[in-house]
Amino acid sequence: MLRKALIAVAVISCAVCSGCESHTESKKLAQERWQKSSAGIKLSLAQQQYDEGKYEDAMETVQECIKADPELADGHLLFGKLLLEDGRCEDAAKQLQLAVKLNSELDEAWYCLGTATQEQRDYQQALYYYDKAMTLKPDNAEYILGVVEIHAVQGKFIPAIQLLEQKMIILPKDVSLKVTTADLMCRAKEYEDAAELYKEAILMSSEGGSETESLGYCYIFSGKWAQAAEIFNKLLEESDDQDKKRLYLQTLALCSMNCAQYEKAVNCYSKLTIEERDNAELWMKMGQAALGARSINLAQRCAEKAMDLQAGYSDAIALLGCAEYAGGNYRRAIKTFEKLNTDDKNAGFSWLMRARCYEQLGQKDKAERAYKKAMEINPHTELGDFLVKEKDIGNV
Repeated sequence: MLRKALIAVAVISCAVCSGCESHTESKKLAQERWQKSSAGIKLSLAQQQYDEGKYEDAMETVQECIKADPELADGHLLFGKLLLEDGRCEDAAKQLQLAVKLNSELDEAWYCLGTATQEQRDYQQALYYYDKAMTLKPDNAEYILGVVEIHAVQGKFIPAIQLLEQKMIILPKDVSLKVTTADLMCRAKEYEDAAELYKEAILMSSEGGSETESLGYCYIFSGKWAQAAEIFNKLLEESDDQDKKRLYLQTLALCSMNCAQYEKAVNCYSKLTIEERDNAELWMKMGQAALGARSINLAQRCAEKAMDLQAGYSDAIALLGCAEYAGGNYRRAIKTFEKLNTDDKNAGFSWLMRARCYEQLGQKDKAERAYKKAMEINPHTELGDFLVKEKDIGNV
């Protein structure tokens, strides 16, 4: 009887212990399930903090999420994005690789991996990651531009443009694709096609400021100075940014000079010299424009002002000589051009202009010798090349 009683007690004890262990196990599993569930809820909070720019708070929250659920792919993705924001590309890449290992369909994780790898200048690997993201979401413009950027960095403009042209058919209203295509076409010197795309982008964009500016530079690169002048004149009138207004004014002056709108160029340089009265180059350029506009006295004053500000300024001396020549002061012009005898840049031109002065004075022998000297200094230069230089200085 005693033996039976002991056996019964032992069985009951085992049952009780087994019940306790089973309860403890269930409690532990329930706690783990709760932690994983709460990690998902907390991840939404971390994402909100990230979106609001509260990166430190988001970093703390997402680390709690990953600790609670190490297999939370979206958690590793967000952690990687936060590390990218902090400039920790290698650490970010590790988190993002974990994310795609846990969920290979996370297109954003592939894209961010591309960004992290590109920062480390591993362009081939970055291209692989960007392409993975684009394959998962073929109509995501950001992913497309990632692939394009890597092609462009490697100088592969043709495949980049071809990809963009294909994607513009799918996404005809995406301005960023049009502008990027136009930018690459400019770099590939396909200026006419680039200009058409910039025009389309301007029509589609609500503001169009940067696209309009790009169109202006496209016209400059293709030598369409009059069209470029119109663009920068418009930008100048519409801009409130003083730094940009100054840039547009400088560019408008350049365009105006190159399309022979000399009076407009004078006006631009005149405005620029108000703030930079000690800038010798600006005075010299205004003098060139004045000479082109046949404002001989203004051209001479500008040249003298530039020479006062910068002693021995050879371009200003050449300008003064041209102004004197244009004003019929041939003897004075000869003396001015003589100052450029030892100037490597302008010596040949100065002899050419002296030859012309001698011609005007009827001194043919001296004119012939001066022409000969000009050609000796520049033996491989045609007379037409001197005339290009003369045009740059003004219509003398």
